[in-house]
Amino acid sequence: MVLCSLDSFGFPHASPIWFVVNNDRIYFRAQPYKKKIKNILNRPQVCGVIEDGQKYTELRGVMIRGLAKVVDTDKTLRRHVFELLAEKYAPVRNTQRCPKSWQETYGKEHRVVVEFKPTNIVSWDNRKWLSSSQTAQAEDS
Repeated sequence: MVLCSLDSFGFPHASPIWFVVNNDRIYFRAQPYKKKIKNILNRPQVCGVIEDGQKYTELRGVMIRGLAKVVDTDKTLRRHVFELLAEKYAPVRNTQRCPKSWQETYGKEHRVVVEFKPTNIVSWDNRKWLSSSQTAQAEDS
C-alpha cells in the first residue's frame, strides 16, 4: 500500500507501507522519527492506495480514506500486529540478506504501531470493462 499523510503545510506525503487488516482496521508499523508518523501525530487524516495491473485494461485498485493514530501503548495489540506482519511478509522479508551495518543500525530500532480506521473506500477494476464489452459483443452476434 502507498500511504499518504498530510505534512504541516497540508501537502500529501506518500510512502509505501507493509500492512495487515485486523477487525476492520489497517495496521502498520514504523520508526517514530519517520515523516509519516510525525504527520499522523499532527493530522490524523490519511489515504491509502493499493493498485495492480500493467495495461490500462488490467488496472484495478482501492483507495481508502480514514483516520490514523499511534496505538503503541496497547502491548497485546502491538504484539498481535507484529505477529501478523511477520506471518504475512515472511516470504519476502529477509533482513539477514541486508548488510550487518543495516541490521545493527535499523533492524533493531523501535517501531510504533499505527491503526488506520477507514471512513471511505473507493475501488475500480478495468478488467470488468473488457469482460462486459466481450459479453455485449457476444450478445450482438
